[in-house]
Amino acid sequence: MNWSKLGSLILLCLRHPLYTIPSYRATRKTVAVCDKEFGSAHHKNGRANAFRHALWNALLIQYCKKWFPNVIRAKAWAKRLTDWHEDFSPNSELARAMDYHNNRVGREFAMQHLDVGTKQLVQLIMVLVPLSRKHTSLHTIYSFPNILAHIEDD
Repeated sequence: MNWSKLGSLILLCLRHPLYTIPSYRATRKTVAVCDKEFGSAHHKNGRANAFRHALWNALLIQYCKKWFPNVIRAKAWAKRLTDWHEDFSPNSELARAMDYHNNRVGREFAMQHLDVGTKQLVQLIMVLVPLSRKHTSLHTIYSFPNILAHIEDD
């Protein structure tokens, strides 16, 4: 990570201090769940990666709304933080589109399941994994707005 990118993350967190700790916790929980369920496969561009992006966004909303109970602001924060992450991470155009798509699916899913606990949210998002569709072009990703997307086979 270079200093300017690290600085931009620090500034982002300083502008939204109430969300920093729950975001860190949501991120750690996401990685722990993905490591347990998928091993290193979630670092590739398959179904496990689609799950990780959706879960991270859903947990960001869930954890942040506990600290600052405005779910609309929590959703906006999840988008802002994960958009920053996608801008920060070097990816191909197709992989970036897949990540943005799965981030959005996770946020929308979280908004539909605001009353469930973390364990149940993980289980519910896990149900989406086998439904994930493989894509080879940008155009097809956007054709399935509520279904997880992947670009590699696991």
